[in-house]
Amino acid sequence: MWQAAVMGVASGALAGIGALWWERRQTAEQRRAAWESAVTSGPAGQSVLDEAAAADSVLAALNPDREVVPFSPLRGADAAAAVQWCDGAGDLRVWRIAGEAGNGKTRLLLEVQHRVEDRGWRCGWVRRGRATDAVTAAALQKEPVLLLVDDADALPDHQDLAAMLTAVARTEGDARLRVVLAARDFGGWWGQLREGLDPAVDARLRPPGRTRLTAWGTTTTDQHQLFEAALRHYARHFDLAPPAITLTGITVATPVAELHAAAASAVHHGLTGSVPISTALQRLFTTEENWWQTNASHWDIPYPLPVLQAAITAATLIGADDRAQFSRRLHCLPGLTTAPARSRDDLALWVHQLYAQRGGEWLDPHLPARLTERYAVACAASQPALPAALAAAALTA
Repeated sequence: MWQAAVMGVASGALAGIGALWWERRQTAEQRRAAWESAVTSGPAGQSVLDEAAAADSVLAALNPDREVVPFSPLRGADAAAAVQWCDGAGDLRVWRIAGEAGNGKTRLLLEVQHRVEDRGWRCGWVRRGRATDAVTAAALQKEPVLLLVDDADALPDHQDLAAMLTAVARTEGDARLRVVLAARDFGGWWGQLREGLDPAVDARLRPPGRTRLTAWGTTTTDQHQLFEAALRHYARHFDLAPPAITLTGITVATPVAELHAAAASAVHHGLTGSVPISTALQRLFTTEENWWQTNASHWDIPYPLPVLQAAITAATLIGADDRAQFSRRLHCLPGLTTAPARSRDDLALWVHQLYAQRGGEWLDPHLPARLTERYAVACAASQPALPAALAAAALTA
């Protein structure tokens, strides 16, 4: 009789332990799912996918999260200031990083991420349209959380960002939640966003911390040294010898993204002697175009280079929510206005698979903005009908 009683108690205890284990597992799964639906682990979400998606792309090798060139000590004080802010007490929960394209905003965000993760923080890059959800997911985490919003000024809907800031401001006490916003500037759009906030919320967000990034070098000698350092790192990356090259056409205002691109191009092509930076960049873009054409032939994409140029320019400048939307937008571009829908659908899918996408988007190629914008300008100059076509495509839902 007593054996049966003991077995009954034991069975009940085991059942209780099992139920508790299952409940904890379910809670952990819910916490993980909420986090992964609102943020990504990096600018492209999955660095492994990034490498697989564009293994033959020289342009993709320049993405900041590839970290081919180590983080520069010239930005060390900026990284340290942001990390100190994360670790500090008080109500200052928002930090802003401003700087023109190509001056290292994303690279600085990555360095801050690495440093605070080493301190036990959890970091997430907020997905487009999921900023409010990111705050909710952050509240479920056991660790202190840093949320990163890159290209905040380029978000299509600032209402979601405003709602996020409201939720952050209303977090009670010295909550271990911090937000870093990176943008080219915090001008009119930022003022309009804050103007729409509840005054009590706006007061709690004032004044946000700020870092202003400018060109790295203060002299052309500094710029040449940055180029030569990048040359050595890209030589190791491509497993090639650094070429004997003197880069010309550099000014103090030349963005570091262009210096790195010129270094990667010089190594990849073995450029020697005195070479203008414009030539090095053009060789880089030509190599990328050759890769597009080779890749397109494997996918049985029948279009000539000008059409591929227009399609990829549209992808980088406009993007799309899904395949059908991009197919409709392609219909506006030169060389595609009479193309069958099925052919445009195939082209849309080809562009989608060419590169990893940023922020969990269906089409927002993860590439250095400074370089893609420079390429888009060159394409517009060679195809006079392209700017109007792109404008029409941007208005196509």
